[in-house]
Amino acid sequence: MLPQTDIQTMAERSPAANGGDAGQRTHKQWLVLAVAVILVAALLISGIWSRVRARAALDTETTQAALTAVSVVSPKQTTPAEEIILPGNVQPYISSPIYARTNGYLKKWYFDIGAHVKQGELLALIETPEVDQQLEQARSNLLTAQAKSRVGFHHQNAVSGTSEKQRCCPTGRR
Repeated sequence: MLPQTDIQTMAERSPAANGGDAGQRTHKQWLVLAVAVILVAALLISGIWSRVRARAALDTETTQAALTAVSVVSPKQTTPAEEIILPGNVQPYISSPIYARTNGYLKKWYFDIGAHVKQGELLALIETPEVDQQLEQARSNLLTAQAKSRVGFHHQNAVSGTSEKQRCCPTGRR
């Protein structure tokens, strides 16, 4: 342990014991800290400001580049100076033959091969005995089915008529 006189001399020598000297150091420290904060803030503001200006310049340049220049000319009708006749051949991309859609025999021929025809004109008449026979068979099958349907309908009415009486009056009384 130290004697009491040594403790007093140490207390006198410490900067905290001397109030004026300690106050100047803290004031200087605050001043240095404030200057440092102001410098950092100035650097941040200048960096952000330069980026904002660069962004604004980029936006202006982009909008100017997006606009396209178009020259407009109004057409005027004039008389042709000369007629231009150019030689040429018309050829199809695909050439396809035309076949009959049904089996049969030519009954009458209206146009020859290579003749010019218009839409809807009859080219030929085809006689189709096999198809005509199939058509007649289908018609007779239709008539038979209709007749059977009528017979079944009459039979059903006859049966349902008695069942109606039974449903209406189960005991047979009216």
